[in-house]
Amino acid sequence: MVRQSGKNALRFAAYKAIKDRILYLNLMPGDKIVENEIAASLGVSRTPVREALLMLQNEKLVECNDSTGFIVRRFSPSEIAEYFSVRAVIEKFVMSLVFQRITENELEALRENIRAAERYVEAGDIRNIIRSSSEFHEILYKAAKSEVLLETISTLVDKFQWLRSIALSASRGARQSVSQHKQILAAIEKKDSKRLKVLLRAHFLGAQKRLASTQRIPF
Repeated sequence: MVRQSGKNALRFAAYKAIKDRILYLNLMPGDKIVENEIAASLGVSRTPVREALLMLQNEKLVECNDSTGFIVRRFSPSEIAEYFSVRAVIEKFVMSLVFQRITENELEALRENIRAAERYVEAGDIRNIIRSSSEFHEILYKAAKSEVLLETISTLVDKFQWLRSIALSASRGARQSVSQHKQILAAIEKKDSKRLKVLLRAHFLGAQKRLASTQRIPF
């Protein structure tokens, strides 16, 4: 039993490490995943790495090519457009609940998130820029206080973060995103639903444009 638990721990550690490299753009779409290198960097055998890659394949973050092995999955333009459309619908629903249920502590968490994000932008800390941007939306999801919502989006949040990461890596992408987050927070504080609707649309369209402008991403 202990041995099985150890195997699970190694597989999960490899899974988290590879996913982290994908979501934070250390591995880019189309990049080959060299199992031996991953195993060596983690100090494990190839077996948990292969098992982790199969888990990520099931989540559609990697794919296996018969000639080259595992690579980071490329998403087609139509898939990306659909993910943004789904996210727009979800966040419109989220905001309808947030207006009713958000607490002052959660509003302060959003304010602190933005303050931290501004520091990361000034420092050019892309990893923490990505992390804080994702955290901003996570705070809103939790502020909606809907278990059904969290269950529904559980299989989508990684794709949302992956696309967000690429958009943030574009020129001025991080500054524009933080500025939009500040405006979104102001609209929530004022409970200005009309203004918020306009801001969310601009936020999503801006992210899509930034993503499309990032020429180094091989879709």
